[in-house]
Amino acid sequence: MAKRSFTGRLATAVAGGAMTAAALAGCSPGGAEAGSSGEPATRTVNVAVLPTSNMAAVYLGEEEGFFAEEGLELSMTTVGGGAEMIAGLQAGSFDFVVAGYVPLFAAAANGLPLSIISANDVGGATPDEEWQALVVGADSTAQSVQDLEGATVGVNALKGVAEATIRASLQQQGVDDTAVQFVEIPFSEVPAALANGTVDAAFGSEPFITGTLGDGGRILDTPSYNLGANFPNGAWATSADLVESDPDLVDRFTAAITASVDHAAENDDAVRQILPTFTALSPELAAEIRLPIFRSALDREQLETLVEILVEFGVVDRAPDLDQLIEG
Repeated sequence: MAKRSFTGRLATAVAGGAMTAAALAGCSPGGAEAGSSGEPATRTVNVAVLPTSNMAAVYLGEEEGFFAEEGLELSMTTVGGGAEMIAGLQAGSFDFVVAGYVPLFAAAANGLPLSIISANDVGGATPDEEWQALVVGADSTAQSVQDLEGATVGVNALKGVAEATIRASLQQQGVDDTAVQFVEIPFSEVPAALANGTVDAAFGSEPFITGTLGDGGRILDTPSYNLGANFPNGAWATSADLVESDPDLVDRFTAAITASVDHAAENDDAVRQILPTFTALSPELAAEIRLPIFRSALDREQLETLVEILVEFGVVDRAPDLDQLIEG
């Protein structure tokens, strides 16, 4: 029997394992179960997550008991993206979310009172550690970003953080970013889009970078790393209303998620083992991919750089007030 390509195996895994909500709907932040023996009452919190590998920290934290130690029980719901998370926060459906900085910054700049309580993940400290990168297919003749002028580049969302960081990286390397055409290609479709020539290059994230490399493709650029080692990627946030109305709950969740992210940062093997439990990855694929870089500390200087880039390239209309947005 012929051996299937990595992309073929990956497509089968993704198609065969649709994500579902991790728990039944819990009570609102105001609800609590009666404690016993003087212990704090258990609180159920509604948390929105994504079906991606950088969610491993919260699942590990739940498994390790960090949330239980704070008297918290998680009701996790998998959603499609940051916009859905922000809408859920605004409606009161979610108490805490983990999202990219673009939807958080955009919502804050538009007047939605949010509070970022912890970082979740960042880019690589070196190009080899990057788990999101600009890739080309096996048949590509491009040897550097200088070869991308006049090319079509796929990004997961137009006018999103990927497009902005790619444009900034191209400018940094002396390439006219206006000579590049950007089109929308979901991460899951990157290997196929490169193989069939739909795009000349694409911004990929794991596990689809490993899929592209397994099919003979190459990494052409690491835009986030070019802007700074361990460049910000995702963070945990809640509503400013919850911070004001229930600071104890926010403090307890912050302590638990910080411990969870720090634990994930120090335990690669545990991350790889838990990935198949909440994603469609098989244990074999989970063992191959480049892992996200987990980091709980918020880097204010790099966040200011990110804001400048997002404003410059029109991703957000105006800069959010970071003093108001960052809790603590």
